[in-house]
Amino acid sequence: MTGNETERMHKILLVDDMRFFLDLETSFLLRADCQVLTASTGLEAIRVAKAEQPDLILLDIEMPEMNGIQACRILKSDPSTNRIPVIILTSMQMEEEAKRAGAEHFLRKPIDEPRFLTEVLKFLPLVVRSDERVELNAPVTFWRDGEATEGRLLNLSRTGFFVGSDDVQPVGARLEITFSLPKDFSGKLITAEAIVVRQADGPRRGFGCRFFQISSGAKLFIVEFLEKSGSQRSAETLV
Repeated sequence: MTGNETERMHKILLVDDMRFFLDLETSFLLRADCQVLTASTGLEAIRVAKAEQPDLILLDIEMPEMNGIQACRILKSDPSTNRIPVIILTSMQMEEEAKRAGAEHFLRKPIDEPRFLTEVLKFLPLVVRSDERVELNAPVTFWRDGEATEGRLLNLSRTGFFVGSDDVQPVGARLEITFSLPKDFSGKLITAEAIVVRQADGPRRGFGCRFFQISSGAKLFIVEFLEKSGSQRSAETLV
């Protein structure tokens, strides 16, 4: 293997006609050292796969124009793309159809970040960066569909956070959130949009989120806060 091949960033093609799922799966890969490509139809996925030669394709079944099973058959019958591993994602029980189409693996929706990354790592040796984070116990307000709920911000990193709450939000939920940074950052109000990537039960009941939309100023405040707080890591990886 040449040096250029060693250093080349892996490409992952995500295919789904629902922007919701593309955003969710993209957020799962934020900490992974890879290039994310997207397509919203089976036909587009075939075009992108031929042009970009991704190292892995995650393909939804239920799509217009051409469904994922049909797209997988075409990809696996074309010498230019048949070497690319395909993971079929669906909420339907179509595992046998996916295997007959040539897919290497099958995943049932809904899927959270830990399980998604575990399955992707079976096919690609990605480097998944660990987030530096600090433990907190600060109030946070989150809104979903205009309804406000209070929770506790239990840890914070550059890319996400964990909310302790009995009102556990579903994976994929888009939230508006607001909280104030504690200690000598009092008064620094952070507002952002986030996407839920993980649920947790037990003593620390709640949910982990990735920031989806956040201002540059808010990012800088968080980075400075983490650096001044010593970037203490959580005992558990909750986000």
